[in-house]
Amino acid sequence: MKEGRPSQTAALVAFLRALADLGMSSVPGFREPTARHLLAPPWSSLLRFIERHRQRMAPLVRQGASIGVDQLALRTVLIDAYLREALARGVRQVVILGAGLDGRAYRLQELAGCELFEVDHPATQTFKKARLGSLTPISQRLHFVTVDFEKDSLDVALQQAGHRSDEPTFFIWEGVVMYLTDAAVRSTLKRIAARAAPGSGIVVNYATPGARFRTMNVVLGLWREPMLGERAPATMHALLEEAGFEAVEDTSFPEWAQRFGAEPSHPRAMHRYRVVLAASPGARVPSR
Repeated sequence: MKEGRPSQTAALVAFLRALADLGMSSVPGFREPTARHLLAPPWSSLLRFIERHRQRMAPLVRQGASIGVDQLALRTVLIDAYLREALARGVRQVVILGAGLDGRAYRLQELAGCELFEVDHPATQTFKKARLGSLTPISQRLHFVTVDFEKDSLDVALQQAGHRSDEPTFFIWEGVVMYLTDAAVRSTLKRIAARAAPGSGIVVNYATPGARFRTMNVVLGLWREPMLGERAPATMHALLEEAGFEAVEDTSFPEWAQRFGAEPSHPRAMHRYRVVLAASPGARVPSR
């Protein structure tokens, strides 16, 4: 990530969610109306262009675009489901690590009575605040916490923001760990565990080793946001267990598509992306 510039991968994720909200995803009923509000040029301009011309786009172009759109839409609804389950169990603190242009604070009604902490790099967070405009958070206790995961102490930053380590918390770590070194992941998980009271849970999105889309490799290099850490499930579980968490469920694209009724026929490259749900000691997290 270039110094002083907000994350471009965060903008790409918001763009893909906005495309899904336009109906370019096979996930039934997917809605993410906040995504378009958080986009700036050139992403916002590209979204408007596609919105105007998508009916005339060739079927193959639409099909190609739907690959990334479906992956992001399914990842979103899966993590939303885990979050709702945690809130239904009585968890009232939520921490979103590497929040980027996440819109949950502005669209999930279940967060109304929660303490919500969005943690991210200062450049990305400053950009997001400037894009919020008329968006009003549903969570009345929304805290922005600035942290550089490679340099800063997450534990200190959360404590200063008012997070309580004696109450259960649901942590969301989406679209981040594949851009971090093992040392940074291990250090962050250790600090998360230090603030995870019994009854807490964490969901981590990660990427496994395997074939990538070549174009994406080039783009990530130009953005200076390369994937530094692709990890096998056993490796990711070991990192979680080292920090004191227990993996409850670990799934990838085919399971997400089946669960939420989406089109399952996508390239195997998309199957590299996984989401693991883990629990702290004493947590009662149902497995499927």
